[in-house]
Amino acid sequence: MIYTPEEIKGFKSHQDLLVDKLNKLNHAKTIETDASVKFKLEHQIAYLEAELSEIKQKIADAYDLGTESGQNLLLEKIRTLNINEDMGRIHLVNCNRHEVRDRFEESFDKHQQNGHQNHFYFLSACKSQLPPSMGERMIYELLGELLDEDSKSAVHCRFDAKKHDRVRLEKLPIGYSLEKSQQRFREFCANWYGWEEKQDFDAALQANLLPSPRYQYSILPFFIQKNECKSFLPEYLDWMMTELNKRPAGGPTLLVFVVFYLEDLHLQYQADTNTVSEAKAAEIVGGIDQLCEKHPNSGHFYPLMPVKKTDLEDWFVDLGIYNTARLDPVFQVLAQGLPPAEAQEYMRTQLLNMNRVELVQELVYKLNY
Repeated sequence: MIYTPEEIKGFKSHQDLLVDKLNKLNHAKTIETDASVKFKLEHQIAYLEAELSEIKQKIADAYDLGTESGQNLLLEKIRTLNINEDMGRIHLVNCNRHEVRDRFEESFDKHQQNGHQNHFYFLSACKSQLPPSMGERMIYELLGELLDEDSKSAVHCRFDAKKHDRVRLEKLPIGYSLEKSQQRFREFCANWYGWEEKQDFDAALQANLLPSPRYQYSILPFFIQKNECKSFLPEYLDWMMTELNKRPAGGPTLLVFVVFYLEDLHLQYQADTNTVSEAKAAEIVGGIDQLCEKHPNSGHFYPLMPVKKTDLEDWFVDLGIYNTARLDPVFQVLAQGLPPAEAQEYMRTQLLNMNRVELVQELVYKLNY
């Protein structure tokens, strides 16, 4: 249901009126001694409480960030900021995460210095923290000069035209067995790189067709969800890394990103012991860590944590909003659109899940695109 600002204003006025009536009726009930009158008051109170609950739900629905009404209300507040700075795809994903970004850049530089032409980066996080966006940020920041309009031929990557030309993630090819998964990966590479139908996978590796040598960088971005992770997954990834590492020197630098969606990982992670409490997630995280120990041209980045409100304020400052008091109406609407439990956590900690932060970024981007 889409509500107009006028309708929402009406809901709030009605809510205030109902609250006032209920307060008066409840007071009258406490001092009433006649049983029949008291019964009528209780009946009226129950009726108005049900009506108030319905109005509150309509207001919650109107502000819900998952609805068009909620996003329009937020967009209305953002529009008053009059942001005129030039924006690019990087602004959709570059809020905070400085510590993870710095670790990634350090890892990337180390692989480059060691002459590794294959890099493997694993990101494990809850969906609410948008790990693919972290991968995108890594790509945009490191290859920014190569990804501009004049030099796209330097990078082999695929972008999604329906999502502001952002990097398109592909589902990690995986089957019911290790052998089937290996077959699916070979088939994926053949389709991704446009090989001839009878092109042999091993021969293509030796010929550096991942992709053709005219590219400087090739990006393979994958994702996989926890319930799709099989017991043989570490062995499958190890095979994939070993096979790709057979490429002879001289080809493009290959960057393989694999995003693991692990629900509530940031809540399960114990920083003091570097452990994860939930068994399945701990098994997956541990398996990836072991792979990274075996393969020096890899890195594992986890978990991604909620973002501070001040980090989103800093993001706006970079866009020219130096007086952060102007952002208060934006954050008020944002908080009203959160689910109750999430809203309470935000009020307590001033932390926002990245999916909420990125929604704000996307709305700002749309206004300036």
